[in-house]
Amino acid sequence: MKHVRTWFGIYSVEDEHILSSDLYPKDVKTLVDRLQEVQTSLISSDVGGFDLRLAAKECGFVTTDEEYENLFHAVYTELAQRQVATSRSDETILVQYIEAMDDLDRITNALSERLKELYDLNFPEIELKGEQLVQFVAKHGPRKQIEIWDVTDKDILARAGSSIGMELPEAFADNIKDMAAHIAALYSDKERLSGLIETHMNRSCSNLTEIAGGHIGARLIRIAGGVQKLASMPSSTIQVLGAEKALFKHLRGNASSPKHGVIFQHPLVRDAPWWLRGKISRVLAAKISLAVRVDYYSGDLRTEIAKDLEQKVAQLRKKYPEPPKRKGKK
Repeated sequence: MKHVRTWFGIYSVEDEHILSSDLYPKDVKTLVDRLQEVQTSLISSDVGGFDLRLAAKECGFVTTDEEYENLFHAVYTELAQRQVATSRSDETILVQYIEAMDDLDRITNALSERLKELYDLNFPEIELKGEQLVQFVAKHGPRKQIEIWDVTDKDILARAGSSIGMELPEAFADNIKDMAAHIAALYSDKERLSGLIETHMNRSCSNLTEIAGGHIGARLIRIAGGVQKLASMPSSTIQVLGAEKALFKHLRGNASSPKHGVIFQHPLVRDAPWWLRGKISRVLAAKISLAVRVDYYSGDLRTEIAKDLEQKVAQLRKKYPEPPKRKGKK
């Protein structure tokens, strides 16, 4: 005896005969809830060696073929609508996260630069900037409190002791530390958003994340307008996504054709010698195109895509170890 799960109930079957059945409530939303629980579409008309339509009538779930077809259509319409809504919702949230990250980048960069200018009045020799400076000021405050600084870097302490910076008034000294603490909180929000983006990308687009990384993959999805649109793009288009301004200049005859867009941020491209960046960008874009199609159409993680990318990049590095000679030069 075996148990067969269908979209309208569970059957106990032996020798292709139904021994018993546990039918679900004949309600469209309830039936869709059960389909989503088991994570399967169950669209086949033949399961376990018997016809589902006949089984549904035999057990009294429906009385006619027409009733079966109408209910079947209603259930799968509702299921499709839920899946589309979920997909859109996830992509919309992802786009909002990426845009929020961009906003935080701009805000933290601007505020940390302002903090640098203010703190340089008090301690111009500190040689820290960006998030490092923010965290330092948020923890230690202005230079007048050197005696209570918990700093292991003796060089910083020596520079602080002999600094030519001005003493800040009490109100400004307290304010600059509070300002640094607020900026540090924004950096924490940025890190939290980054983690959420990585988690979402690993769950929904594992192959794209494996090839491009969570953040680059998410940015490509945002620019393309969704996973489906990205999956339908040729690799040549993916290669220059994010370089629209440069592409328009090229089309007007004011610049050369761009070799890469967002994917320039990828370590394989960014860290490559200048003469290999275009070639590696083409290979990377081709693998991204393949990866996102696998994600969209099957969802299986295929590690061979990343391995093939590594091999092709290694071959390019071996084939072109030196920059090409400039035209007109011997």
